[in-house]
Amino acid sequence: MHILSKSTYIKGEQCPKALYMYKKHPYLRDKLSLEKRAKFKRGTDVGVLARTYFPGGINMTPTTPSLFGKMFEKTMLNLKDPNVNVMYEAIFIYNDTLIMLDILVRDGDKWRAIEVKSSMALNETYYHDASLQYYVLKGCNVPISDIQLMYVNGDYIREGEIDLKQLFIFKSVKDFAEEQLESIDKKVNEFKDIVELSNAPRINIGAQCFKPYTCEFRGHCWKKIPTDSFLHITSYDDKELFSLYNSGIQDNRSFKRLLNPLSLEMNQLDALEQDTFYINYKTFYELVGKRTESIAFLNLLFYRPAVPILEGHKPYQEVVIAFSILSNQDDEIIEWNCLDDYSKMEEGLNILTEELKRFEKVIYFSAQNINSLMNRYHIVESKDVSFKIINFRDVLKESDFFNKKTKYDFSLKTIYEELFPSEKIFEHSRIILNATSDNELERILTSKDMEDENRFLQKMYKRLIK
Repeated sequence: MHILSKSTYIKGEQCPKALYMYKKHPYLRDKLSLEKRAKFKRGTDVGVLARTYFPGGINMTPTTPSLFGKMFEKTMLNLKDPNVNVMYEAIFIYNDTLIMLDILVRDGDKWRAIEVKSSMALNETYYHDASLQYYVLKGCNVPISDIQLMYVNGDYIREGEIDLKQLFIFKSVKDFAEEQLESIDKKVNEFKDIVELSNAPRINIGAQCFKPYTCEFRGHCWKKIPTDSFLHITSYDDKELFSLYNSGIQDNRSFKRLLNPLSLEMNQLDALEQDTFYINYKTFYELVGKRTESIAFLNLLFYRPAVPILEGHKPYQEVVIAFSILSNQDDEIIEWNCLDDYSKMEEGLNILTEELKRFEKVIYFSAQNINSLMNRYHIVESKDVSFKIINFRDVLKESDFFNKKTKYDFSLKTIYEELFPSEKIFEHSRIILNATSDNELERILTSKDMEDENRFLQKMYKRLIK
């Protein structure tokens, strides 16, 4: 019934080969990370809440893909039914392209189309998403009064029950979408032709493998790229690396001729070729500071809900829901959580502040700036705490820590498994998914995982501090 959808169209824009592979060989996709699963869940939650802004709608989501055609016919009938004023996931198909519109609202004798985004800002990709939907709606002769992006207001502060009219912002993109119609029609026809090819189009690897999203077929397309290839270094811009690669410089020997022997690039290449890691130990020791056994390894778990769940909070404001402290001196574990009642957060923050006072140094590992969180909640105002909190991830970044995987995933898991090659550990996002799960048994796993992560961090620290 259809060839393209919004997701496949986006793939085609990023890389036609990714579109072809998705349609013809989807089993070759890379494994979906837990981090991406967590992001998808967040987007779904916001989309469901957005529907309550326009209550009483009919959900057009088919129970199986085989019903897309039937639900499209039903959607078109609903447009003519005066008793139907709102539809969720309304299905339209035009020029072999299917869309599922988040919300469609009757607006006099026309319809207002709404695409929901869980972010607090709009980017170019969102505009193009909506433009494709507008193209399909126009093709189906749906009278559209406006097409809008509905997204989260970052300045909203929760006071009592959620105020949907304050939480969400609407941005019209109709004028932009109108300008894209001719271009979209051309691309749709091009993408349909690509899907019908007998073989995947020949497209060199390049910056499109990562922008605007990391391609889920990167593992397949990169399978012939050696794990020690200069393409994995981080000290060169991707655009420059791929320009060199596609100009004929495709092996490390050729690339090395361009380098200063004492450069960071050369150090990274040596690490790749020796299947080890590189670190600037001089900078590392300066950032870690004086040696001491009075160290707390801290695992601070916080949840950043798109929709604020506590009074006085803004969208995506951190809610501290658990912490685990491992004492380096006596292996003592201090744990706390409020997984069943987030309103107890303040109680936990007070406990955390008192516990951290006992140590000379506090070490954590996070892509998030926990120091800013501690400022927000007045934890580091204590002179006993503020000076000694160290983000080990930032230390490693500033010390130019590098291995063959850190370009794509600078995580505790990736670094730990480089330092201890015989061991495999879990993704941090597993803790977030379990902690915020509706399943009590999954929530119970959180404490053990947090303790384990602290022990991984302690072991990493001791490995590098020698």
